[in-house]
Amino acid sequence: MTGICRPTIPRADFSRVDPAAVALLAERWARRYGVLPLREEDGTLVVATSDALDLDAERAIGFATGRRVRWVEAPQDEIQAQLARWYADGSRSELSAPPVEVQHIGFAAGLSARVPSDDAASAIPLVDQLLADGIQAGASDIHIEPEEEGIAVRHRIDGVLRQAGLLARALGPSLASRVKILSGLDIADRMRPQDGRARVAVRGAVVDLRVSTLPASHGEKIVIRVLDASAGLRTLDSVGFGDDDLARIRSLLEQREGLVLVTGPTGSGKTTTLYAALREVQARGVNVVTVEDPIEYRLPAIVQVQVHERAGLTFGAALRSIMRQDPDVILVGEIRDRETAEIAIQASLTGHLVFSTLHTNDAVSAIARLVDIGAASYQIATAVKGVIAQRLVRRLCIGCVGAGCRDCGESGYRGRRAIAEILIASSEFERRVAAGAAPESIAEAARANGCIPLWEAGCALVRRGETSIDELRRVAAEPARRVTEPAVAGPSAEPSPTRIGWWSARASAASGLVRGQLVAAAAALDGGVRIMQLSDEEADEPMDAVVLAGAVPTAPAEQRAARWRTDRPGAPLVVALAADGATGEHVRLLGHDVDVVLPAGTHGRVVLATVLALLRWRAR
Repeated sequence: MTGICRPTIPRADFSRVDPAAVALLAERWARRYGVLPLREEDGTLVVATSDALDLDAERAIGFATGRRVRWVEAPQDEIQAQLARWYADGSRSELSAPPVEVQHIGFAAGLSARVPSDDAASAIPLVDQLLADGIQAGASDIHIEPEEEGIAVRHRIDGVLRQAGLLARALGPSLASRVKILSGLDIADRMRPQDGRARVAVRGAVVDLRVSTLPASHGEKIVIRVLDASAGLRTLDSVGFGDDDLARIRSLLEQREGLVLVTGPTGSGKTTTLYAALREVQARGVNVVTVEDPIEYRLPAIVQVQVHERAGLTFGAALRSIMRQDPDVILVGEIRDRETAEIAIQASLTGHLVFSTLHTNDAVSAIARLVDIGAASYQIATAVKGVIAQRLVRRLCIGCVGAGCRDCGESGYRGRRAIAEILIASSEFERRVAAGAAPESIAEAARANGCIPLWEAGCALVRRGETSIDELRRVAAEPARRVTEPAVAGPSAEPSPTRIGWWSARASAASGLVRGQLVAAAAALDGGVRIMQLSDEEADEPMDAVVLAGAVPTAPAEQRAARWRTDRPGAPLVVALAADGATGEHVRLLGHDVDVVLPAGTHGRVVLATVLALLRWRAR
């Protein structure tokens, strides 16, 4: 009788255990499967086991560590002794807790019997752990992406994707099948995109999941949107708006009729802001009805209608029906076409307060978007009471001041807050919109009524040390036209040029290139900006701003102000150029009263644009 050929497994050598490898695997996983990581070799984790044929263990450990697994063998009693040694100090006590229990509600109930294979059955605990890890990490989306090397698991946290793990490619079909079962999708259809929903409870907290699958070259990609019900119950105060922004938003909520729009890209917090606004309006004792696609959060005491286009329930059809339901306040999830725009505007003109969203870059662009859809300018002018354009910027981590620590996942950021450009309609705004004026003219009227552009709102946070200039650039861009505007001048009859000093400890090709670009950009402003080389002595002329390059001095701002004095209010604005990625150097400079730190290789035109923007903000 011919026996099964069993591969030869090397013997484990416990004299060469790497503590860094042990740290990769949580104690609960090590004890659950009776294994011990020994070392890492070229991205592969070498793990001691007494059962090299345990495929469930191999997959679970690969998922938990994000590494490929290679077995080496040892008796179970020896492994247990090593576990007692390496996990005995209690330093990973938080990892020793039992796996987080994930309860499946709705589609998941009673569906375990439908699992089509042993592979899919073994994927059940992995999917549960994947969901629990993402939800507990605060991810807004969980990405499961088949790649050449394996199945990448990524979490979107604070708007940025982070690598969370790497699974074996062989797990792809079984993981996809399990997720589809939980969300009520067709597991046999792998060639078409599908969308579904699921509901789970983690540590007693119920969370809705919106699932989307997409056929890709290496298999089906799955994105799971995590909809925490508590987010739908947030107040405007908890969203993160500044006091001035909150006052302007609440002035819009005091309207009894009209159209209020919230604009921004996907993931900018539009829905959260609208739901928070609805909760405040609801306190007035009004009838609130929403039309959404999809309904992301369930709001108590509010009628929410889900659009179903296949059944003929479009935004337009739902709005026409809602108008017969005696509503006071209407939320339209998104204005997508002319029909929806016209009905929403008509509702706002007949005594209803209407909220909706648009995908535009700034507040004024919302007007142009409505015109492009087909709405009449004179109706837009009368209906629109305000537009809120918003973004979410990451806050610098308080614990490490942006240097990166365990609490912020080494990113330097923890949590987010909103920045907003809030346009409130005025008589001049209405006149220009009705006349079909250009966006620049409408924007001028908005600014005259207190509308602060997104970039300037973000610069205020940078000045206060709440976020970084790099983070601000990630979510908002300074309009190109502002580069050509000189800084606000003093009260003299003829505006004097903005004076920017350049100081460098030593000449180098890199700093010389940036200085040359800075001078060229200033020259393009036709005398609006002057660039002057500075020394350690007092400047011949007062400076509005100083750019420091090379070995940056650490003298306090008072000393710099005396050295490079200005005849305008306050000390000169100080911008330092430091090595990109040198987090410690950035933190040191900010701690010595440098106003802004930019990467050393930043193009001179960007340096100039940043300086002028901050000077305009200071002059307000």
